[in-house]
Amino acid sequence: MTTSKNIVERPGSWFFFSGGPGAPRYGDDPTKHAIDHDSESFVREVVQNANDQRLDNEDPVEVRFRFITLTGNERSEFLEALGWKSHLRDQIQTVADHDTGRGYDRFLERADDPASELRLLIVEDSNTTGLTGRWDEDSNYAALVRDELYSSKQDDTAGGSYGLGKSVLWTFSGASTVLFNSHPIDTPENVTTPRLIGRTKLPTHELNDVTYQGAGWLCNPRETDDGLRPQSIWGDEAEALAERLNLSRPAVSGTSAMVVGYRDPTRDTHPEVDELAEQFEAAAVKYFWPAIYRGDLRVVVETDDMEHEADVESVPEIRPFVKCFERRHEEGNTLSEPGDVAGLNIPIDVPPRADETATPDGPVRLAARLASPADDDTYLNTVAMFRGAGMVVKYYDQSRVAFGDRNFHSVLAAGEARSEDRSTEADLEIDRFLRFSEPPEHDEWVSTENLREQYKRGFRTALDDMFETARDGLRHLISRNDGSTDALSDKVLKRFPIHEERMRRRSTQSPSSIFEIDSHSVYDDGRWRFEGQIEPIEEEFEGWTAEISMQRIGEDGVISDNVPIDTIRVSSDDLTVGCEDGIARLVAEDDDSLVEFEGESKPVGNGVAAPVSIGETRLEIRAELRTSGGE
Repeated sequence: MTTSKNIVERPGSWFFFSGGPGAPRYGDDPTKHAIDHDSESFVREVVQNANDQRLDNEDPVEVRFRFITLTGNERSEFLEALGWKSHLRDQIQTVADHDTGRGYDRFLERADDPASELRLLIVEDSNTTGLTGRWDEDSNYAALVRDELYSSKQDDTAGGSYGLGKSVLWTFSGASTVLFNSHPIDTPENVTTPRLIGRTKLPTHELNDVTYQGAGWLCNPRETDDGLRPQSIWGDEAEALAERLNLSRPAVSGTSAMVVGYRDPTRDTHPEVDELAEQFEAAAVKYFWPAIYRGDLRVVVETDDMEHEADVESVPEIRPFVKCFERRHEEGNTLSEPGDVAGLNIPIDVPPRADETATPDGPVRLAARLASPADDDTYLNTVAMFRGAGMVVKYYDQSRVAFGDRNFHSVLAAGEARSEDRSTEADLEIDRFLRFSEPPEHDEWVSTENLREQYKRGFRTALDDMFETARDGLRHLISRNDGSTDALSDKVLKRFPIHEERMRRRSTQSPSSIFEIDSHSVYDDGRWRFEGQIEPIEEEFEGWTAEISMQRIGEDGVISDNVPIDTIRVSSDDLTVGCEDGIARLVAEDDDSLVEFEGESKPVGNGVAAPVSIGETRLEIRAELRTSGGE
């Protein structure tokens, strides 16, 4: 039998459920083990949770991370308002006495030391629904302060469906305690905002011969037909307590969540606040640049000394993806020069819903940008995958698609993220389908139990086909395409009939399919020096030719002029070698296979300049194979 216990009968007291013999016992919060627990994951999960509660208007969601460090009297006043010594401390001490492995003892040591700092983190969101609903119903409020592993989302395109995002709030609290102050869009009759409540998540423990089931609430308990239950604190009383707790917020719709004793559970050290602020800003851009770029989301990181807004231009490794996304709808382009963008539609066949509702088929948008030497290469040759929620689900490594110097950054924009215009019915259905394909971590699009419940058979095939076609489409986009060749495979050709007529007109093979070419260059003592190898991979041919040139590339990735080649040497005596107008030319009259070469450019600058002042270069090799048919 489960009863309840109010530790002190007064407004704003701590309330815990207690149980008699045979009552269920609870260990530590199981959601702590469900996702990664570093600062980057924290930002990803809580921003997603706020973004999912966006109001239906034209204004962006704003998420503000506020780091607060309390010392001296401010620290003491906060702990008193929290009911630390009178209520909460004894509960946590009992847990720490029986299990020191969870870190509660370290928080107790800091909290009991008057000279120690107390770090708080407030996650404040605006233009969101706030904590709406009651304890005894399916609501945002119940999902956050009552339920475990349950999500209450706004609509089918929300970011998550497992309710794990909110769990990181408690995981990052040294006291497993989080406080909430909210202005919900809907309120019960005869109450005024704000709405305040706190929740602690502890294992089952015993104190003064009473067994407590673990969860506790800072609240106004109320009597119900089922016994005492936690009740929010409302209106002036909530505002007064929020001020004492440093948790006051603007009177706009949304919620402020305070993590008491913020710490990173993956780190042994206590990082400086400025370091954490930089990590939070970078993580927000890394995972939410599509939403930030579209103006749907604003993220601000604030400390005692500074305030920074997350900007897609502030994180170098993300800029190439943003540039690719900006031009994702350009048709007919080829990736000839660094910075070029080309795209195509990838079809996805969504199976019918489980309730027999028919689903429209539609495309997702794949685009690729040829990497520039000026680009950050952290996510080189990866695909940023995202849908309408504007959160990057995954940076999908596709290094196998790249070859030679054809490195790239790519985006796969699905659902409501596909088009700049109003989303189609197919976009909305694809967004819903992919939402249910995300596991609890929201870091993949895979077959899940949710898909099985929501759609008929064929969902796994739909995902597999989408990825397989996207890989083939990416190979096509990345292949060296100079306007006279088209490297689409037969499989891709069937899915992209727009290319059929062009394929019939062109029989010349792509150079990438008949040669293996490798090369690199380095600046040394006033010249660019290069080396590499060329190897035909066709079995029968009568010879081949290759032209090698060097091109100077500006900071914007645009080719400015040629760097003349001075000399070149090869590993075979049977080749004709020469340089004319700064371009090296190799001619093989027979079936020479692997040929190695090396050479250098004419002097660049004054001969002693550093590479950074000289700029970047690209070594370009154009090779042609001669066969018995004269091709």
